[in-house]
Amino acid sequence: MKWCGVMHPGPPLALAIIACFLQRYFCESRWDKEEGLKPRPETYGYKAFSGEGFVMQCNKPQSTGLCQRLYNITSSSEEADWSRAEGETNRDRDFLRDDGAVTGRGNALWFSTVTAKDSGKYTCHTGGMVIHFYVEVLERASLGCRDTEENRVTLVLGKGGRIPCPGIKCQTQRSEVTWYKDARPVCEIQEKRTISVVDRYTLLLGTVYVSDATLYFCDYTYEDNGIPWTVRRSVNVSVIPADTTDPPQITYPHGNKEGVELGEPHNLSCQVQFGFQRTFDPVVQWWISSHSNHEGMMKLMEMEAQQVRERSIEEFEFTVTRTAQIPEVTQLHLDSTFTCLAQNSVGNSSVTIRLIRKSAVSRVLVIVCPVVSLLFVAGLGITVHVYWLELSILYRIYLPYKQTTTDDKEYDAFVSYVPSSSSEEVGGRGRGVREEPLEVLLPRVLEGQWGYRLFLLERDLLPGGAYAEDVVCAIRSSRRLVCVLSPDYLASTCLFELETGIRALQQDPHLRLILIWTSPNPSSPSTTSPSTTSPKPSIPSTTSPNPSNPSPSTTSPNPSPSTTSPNPNPSPRITSPNPSPSPSTTSPTSSRPLSLPLSHTLGLVASASPLPPLVRRAIRVLPALHWTPQDQGRMITSSNSGSRFWRSLHKAMPAQSGTGTDT
Repeated sequence: MKWCGVMHPGPPLALAIIACFLQRYFCESRWDKEEGLKPRPETYGYKAFSGEGFVMQCNKPQSTGLCQRLYNITSSSEEADWSRAEGETNRDRDFLRDDGAVTGRGNALWFSTVTAKDSGKYTCHTGGMVIHFYVEVLERASLGCRDTEENRVTLVLGKGGRIPCPGIKCQTQRSEVTWYKDARPVCEIQEKRTISVVDRYTLLLGTVYVSDATLYFCDYTYEDNGIPWTVRRSVNVSVIPADTTDPPQITYPHGNKEGVELGEPHNLSCQVQFGFQRTFDPVVQWWISSHSNHEGMMKLMEMEAQQVRERSIEEFEFTVTRTAQIPEVTQLHLDSTFTCLAQNSVGNSSVTIRLIRKSAVSRVLVIVCPVVSLLFVAGLGITVHVYWLELSILYRIYLPYKQTTTDDKEYDAFVSYVPSSSSEEVGGRGRGVREEPLEVLLPRVLEGQWGYRLFLLERDLLPGGAYAEDVVCAIRSSRRLVCVLSPDYLASTCLFELETGIRALQQDPHLRLILIWTSPNPSSPSTTSPSTTSPKPSIPSTTSPNPSNPSPSTTSPNPSPSTTSPNPNPSPRITSPNPSPSPSTTSPTSSRPLSLPLSHTLGLVASASPLPPLVRRAIRVLPALHWTPQDQGRMITSSNSGSRFWRSLHKAMPAQSGTGTDT
């Protein structure tokens, strides 16, 4: 297109100019379509000062007078793609350092401490927009004037404070100053507290709070060569409490005496609480004054270095501890006084103590008390170990538990007894009443009158099964185990049922055992307690598993004819040939007791059939009821409350409503 530059007069010149214009217009339009009409990037400039904090966001700088945040900390750092240009061809994207000096925070770059090497050109890509930033890091000496304002300010808690913008006086052309507390503009904070800008560049706080200890930024702008520049200065504000007006307070020692032992080393400790002071120089010293010295001179003791513990700003105090050492306590130390002296710029305080010899009794107590405690714990442990069975049974028996006939148990009670083969008359001459055995009365009363469901071996045990397994299963399916105890019972295989119930009681907290002792032989000695619910008497201690009989007449396996008669039909469950008592010996008398001593009952059992240890120990603690022939005709009816035996038995059975509680 060389002809475009040739000068021709007249119409040819006009045509050439028009052709050049049209060619340029169409070429640029086609390039814009191919490039997608990309917008030209915007360019801004920042000036920061070395050694200060600096932040710039991926957006154009805030305009003066607008209440906008310094940067958006809620946005993700991935929304802003930052890069730095080194020269004209090299683009370094790895300028974010791992040491935290330059980090991404929200949509901004955060410089904890900016330096001269951070100067350069930065580019930010966000939301299809490209922004260039020129960052120039200046030294404080380059301002050209004396900058009297520091970038670190200390404010007093609870009072007013002023935060000046550093270097503002050295700028002749500047806009109004915009203040930020971290990322929040001051205009946003003014709605909640007293804070304002005075003298065009100083931030005034009405009341200083602990939260004011943070980093502040002040911005002012100017334009140079068509590029808007923002000068951003940072001010690091710290908050301290006001100086104390009180002297130090000694918190230890509390009294005026301290116990020591002769010949032993001892440390004297003094703990003092100091109020806050900007120039903190505490003094804590130990002095000794000997009364044997007529001059009464006080001497400074050898001490360790002071230990200072600083508390939070809200507590306004320091705690200083100082310790003095006495290598060996002598009589001279007992005759001396020791003074702890604490001092600050306000005043001083002191405390004086004397050393006293510890009593020898204290050392004995230190040795005896742990030994006695150890012996007590050991004895308690041995007792619990020896009587663990009794304790566990008592716990299970008296554990409160609400149980009714509506739970998942199949039977209300498992009745264990030795069948009797005879009955006898009860009453006086000419008006005898036929006595029925208790094992016959129990099913009639419990099932027929009270409506409980019982498990009886002779009736409910299925033939062909394993006796031991069926008994265990039946007891576990019952709420109660009722055992009718007699001399024949204790010498029979029924003990297996009682022993199984005791083991089940240790595992099932809902199971209860009801022991019923039948009336003893009248010739046997007994107690005179008339209560049917009296505790079962204890088993006498013997040197053999089977207790000794009280008289020679009962030492043989079979009792004498004067007290018993042979039983012609022994029960098939009895393994010992012990006969049942004769009817003549079981007739009631007016003085027959209701309590049956276990020692006399066990004396009727053959010595060849000792009780299992588990049964013997359990019977010692299990409560029991006592049956006498007089109770036969005194059952509970609608018009009769019944005897004490039937009332106690009814109370021990499961409640037939949801309000029953085991006892």
